[in-house]
Amino acid sequence: MLRHQRYERLKNVAKVIKAAGEKHTIKKNKKGDVIVDHAGKKEKYDKINLTKKAGAKTVKAGVKATKDWHKKNG
Repeated sequence: MLRHQRYERLKNVAKVIKAAGEKHTIKKNKKGDVIVDHAGKKEKYDKINLTKKAGAKTVKAGVKATKDWHKKNG
């Protein structure tokens, strides 16, 4: 496996971050879309497609989009 192939794989590993006091899991689905999964009201999980909403193509870009959104809409 070449170095750049390993780097591409690492960019798309699921990440768990804490934003606005809630746990957010950012991962890619089978289609290749970046999805954020977080607990909404009444502990019901909410999935948001960041590829459509924020144009995120990698998990790293999805993490940045989630953090930026929470900073702006805090």
